Amino acid sequence: MLGIDARVGVEGEREIQRKDLVRLDRILGLLSSEHPGERASAALAATNFINKHNLTWWEVLEGKALGPKAAAAVRRADTSVDYLKAAESRLRQMQAHNQTLEKQIRRLKARLETLEDQ
Repeated sequence: MLGIDARVGVEGEREIQRKDLVRLDRILGLLSSEHPGERASAALAATNFINKHNLTWWEVLEGKALGPKAAAAVRRADTSVDYLKAAESRLRQMQAHNQTLEKQIRRLKARLETLEDQ
């Protein structure tokens, strides 16, 4: 019976957090206001929200504010990113950069040798 009560408590806590996140969504919507005071007030309210719930913006963006299961669901739902392709692309960028640096080193060594010979 204790396990059931604890589970209900956790679910209830998540519902509160979802309601809070809906509130945060409304607050963040005010950041696009035409009125500077309204934007500043919304930014302060959002910061206060994060501090009140002892969260970071990163945790909110990753979905961790709803707990580990919800965060995992957010990551699984993000099908727009192909991590393998992204890693392969980054690897190619680093290899090209490495080749450029190696050429630069060879040129600098040649220049040093020329200067030493003089």
